[in-house]
Amino acid sequence: MTSPIAVIPAEEVTASWMTSVLRANEIDATVASLRVEPVGTGQLGETRRFHLNYVGVPPRDAPATVVGKFSSNDPVAAKTGRSMGFYQAEVMFYREVAPRAGLRVPHAYLAELDDKNDFALIFEDLAPAQVGNQMAGISLADARLALVECAKLHAAFWNDTELERQPWLSVPPGAQGFYTTELVQSSWDYYKKTYPGLLSEEVREVCERFVKRHGEWNKPRPYPKVYSHNDFRADNMLFGGGDGRVAVVDWQTSSFLGTGMDVAYFLGGAFDRDTRRANEDALLRVYHDNLLANGVKEYSFDHLMNDYRHYSFAAIVVAVAAAVIVKRTERGDRLLAFMIEGAAIQALDNNALDILPP
Repeated sequence: MTSPIAVIPAEEVTASWMTSVLRANEIDATVASLRVEPVGTGQLGETRRFHLNYVGVPPRDAPATVVGKFSSNDPVAAKTGRSMGFYQAEVMFYREVAPRAGLRVPHAYLAELDDKNDFALIFEDLAPAQVGNQMAGISLADARLALVECAKLHAAFWNDTELERQPWLSVPPGAQGFYTTELVQSSWDYYKKTYPGLLSEEVREVCERFVKRHGEWNKPRPYPKVYSHNDFRADNMLFGGGDGRVAVVDWQTSSFLGTGMDVAYFLGGAFDRDTRRANEDALLRVYHDNLLANGVKEYSFDHLMNDYRHYSFAAIVVAVAAAVIVKRTERGDRLLAFMIEGAAIQALDNNALDILPP
């Protein structure tokens, strides 16, 4: 049996280590040297592109480049990734879920987790596909493609009780995982003090009302339940790869929970307010139609809308909590405010405040 490949930081990747990864995939090639460049703006992990130079003429299946993802070099972010199970979730997605998921994801050459819950991933480079930019927005055509992939994922694991029983899978007791009411409320207090003036008064009022009622909102949701990405937004997607599909990456917060999370989270941050309002119903029907086409039964559009309204607040939770538990960057500060604004306005436009207790 081949020994597991050591989990190492991004900075310690060598030609010999990369050779071991390739040979574990039955690629008979020797890496002579490699060139490294940063990729993306992840706040919980370090992502790099590796350009590989080989000894002699490599076989046809030897990649010219690969992308690697590793534990964060920021102590706070790394502690968060380990303790909250984010690193384990992403590794197990590529090991156990990706082969059945049906949606477009990069092929993983390596998915390893060590006994400290640090991780290393090496997967195919999907260039020339480009990472999306949530704050810049995406086209309606790309949004439709993303929702098609979202429906494939959810249909593949719709009410999958066998998957739900797997010990590595996060199965939140409430509507949303990872973030307790105590954490959300303390994070909101921190956010208001640390980022004064970033949010409009209208949005602050929505957040105040929601955060006070988070405990009620986060009560368990009934079936149907699905395997959910939980950070389903443009920054975690690759567009324009040449195959007519959107590839989805960054599975660190994936878990098994109530329907509606991914689609609400996505549409709340994909467009400006007017564009979303003008196209919201049609885009939701793309998602719903594709669920049905992929075998989902007894899930009406009205049921979807109820789930959608409920989970329109989810991005507020993620962004407010992230202000405390991830590495802080200038872009990250702007992104979190952008996410909060989008979700709060989405909730207002869909009368989601009406579902909160008085």
